[in-house]
Amino acid sequence: MSGLPDQVAVHGGHPLTGSVRTPGDKSVSHRALILGALSAGTTVVRGLSDGDDVARTARALAELGAEVEQLDGEVLVRGGPERLHAPGAPLDCGNSGTGLRLLAGLVAGLEVEAELVGDQSLSGRPMDRIAQPLERMGAQVRGRTERCLPPLRVRGGHLTGITYETPVASAQVTSAILLAGVQAEGETVVREAVATRAHTEEMLARAGAAIEVAPWQGSGREVRVRRSVLQARTWEVPGDPSQAAFWVVAGCLVPGSDVEVRNVYAGAERLGFMGVLERMGGRVAVAPSGPDEAHLTAAHGALRATVVAASEIPSLDEVPVLAVAAAAAVGTTVFEDVGELRVKESDRLAATVALVEAFGGRAHADGDRLVVEGTGPGGLTHGHLDSHGDHRMAMAAVVAALAAGPGRSTVAGFGSVATSYPGFLDDLGALAGPAAAGPVVGGPVVAIDGPAGAGKSTVAAAVAERLGVERLDTGAMYRAVAWAALERGVDPADEPAVAALAAELALTLESRVLVDGTDVTAAIRSPEVGRAVSVVAALPAVRRQLVARQRAWVAERGGAVVEGRDIGTVVFPAADLKVFLTASPEERARRRHDEAPEGVARRDRLDSNRATSPLVQADDARLLDTTGRAVEDVVAEVLSWL
Repeated sequence: MSGLPDQVAVHGGHPLTGSVRTPGDKSVSHRALILGALSAGTTVVRGLSDGDDVARTARALAELGAEVEQLDGEVLVRGGPERLHAPGAPLDCGNSGTGLRLLAGLVAGLEVEAELVGDQSLSGRPMDRIAQPLERMGAQVRGRTERCLPPLRVRGGHLTGITYETPVASAQVTSAILLAGVQAEGETVVREAVATRAHTEEMLARAGAAIEVAPWQGSGREVRVRRSVLQARTWEVPGDPSQAAFWVVAGCLVPGSDVEVRNVYAGAERLGFMGVLERMGGRVAVAPSGPDEAHLTAAHGALRATVVAASEIPSLDEVPVLAVAAAAAVGTTVFEDVGELRVKESDRLAATVALVEAFGGRAHADGDRLVVEGTGPGGLTHGHLDSHGDHRMAMAAVVAALAAGPGRSTVAGFGSVATSYPGFLDDLGALAGPAAAGPVVGGPVVAIDGPAGAGKSTVAAAVAERLGVERLDTGAMYRAVAWAALERGVDPADEPAVAALAAELALTLESRVLVDGTDVTAAIRSPEVGRAVSVVAALPAVRRQLVARQRAWVAERGGAVVEGRDIGTVVFPAADLKVFLTASPEERARRRHDEAPEGVARRDRLDSNRATSPLVQADDARLLDTTGRAVEDVVAEVLSWL
């Protein structure tokens, strides 16, 4: 389904700065395609969401007879009721509840029969809320169990308008009824106790439908629609505000952040999360940027608790990431009437509690209320979350990890993000830098750094053996290059020449060190090589060559224990565990045999003061002094951290 990794490692402590544009709004994208299929003529859609959910809706419409073509950044839909026919195969909606419910409303008005299917998650989501009103209108809708679980079989045609009060606030339910109602005899009336996203109402009106919208019972809405001939038009899809919420919350929570999200849809029902964050004290702002569009900005600042009503965020899509904000705030935040979260892509109510707890917060569900106890600024900690294939939970977990400060978290099930935001990691890299997140390789990566004689090789070998992975001695790589330079009469300070050697040498680093097939395991430990290697290792071009080779070596093996002097800071900033070993100069000189304490001190100065990749302890590395300690004790402590 996606090119995204199933697991990502996320490193906090990276400020988010700059500007991004989220993908085209999913809700608008689904509806633009479906209205295009119902409209006579050629509909043009610009800025369509590139997520898998919307792509599946496009394929389903093509199966129903609409012509869907992508051309020069635009999507053309040639439709009209006369083109639509019974599909030759089930309509596969993947993970998209929006796609399935809206397509069911479309099919209900056609004189066809269609089966709508989805993935395992979608197959567990109840569809009785659309089945009941569609059947009252005259369609036949069949699913599994009394909750009408997919696969859903819909036989449509010959509908009659009804008056229907939706039992829960759901734009998807309202939209399914309206899409059927625009094809039905008579008038269809939908009444909502809480006004939901108005995309379908607004877009039907722009397509020429006979539709009226009015307030109903305070905060509710009444929509009246009659059979209409829809006209093709051009749709400009703005950025998705639900996706923007992740960057806005991250901007509020990560110190040093200042984020802008450009040209998002600015409908009142979609920007409720901005009002919530502003009430919490967030440094957020909304600046109109065009018809129905706005730029959103957020900067870091302390947050305080609040009470959030479901009517502020009718779809509830932003609740998981707002819960992360609440977990980092001062005080206890309560989300009212959010029980509908239980029937999203996952049980998002339970999943949000698990999300908060995974990152050091406290939360619980109290009936249909979600209660989050804030930890205050700097209170979140790193952890691991399995999103169970829920894209919003995966992205909210990334925000929690970013807010947890220096350190590393992992998020499983991240591939599901492709359903809505395939470029999420690219945008994260643009805002926070490439070291903020990356794929988790198959096995663990343990980075062991430290000065000469600290015990890196001995400890790394023992840890690798215990973990059942290989060990990479990056110092041996540099020594091998230094040895080759001396052997070939190349000045160790001649950067271009030594870099060329680093690129072309055939290096084998297993139990023995081979250079172009020659065993140099003992030779690279000579005093001459020891003096040359500090010069060689300070050359930026050489380090670039060898860092690339080190990363490739670990990637090929799916994990390793890697030792050196810049592993946790430069080579593997996303390592599962970073350890910085040290020992007294006297202890390190004793272990090395070939150097006096003065020589060890000289090596330390050279390594620590070089311009490129100096020897420093990573912010999130564990410091471990090995002076006078038994190897087995040191190894046991390292493994306990992992």
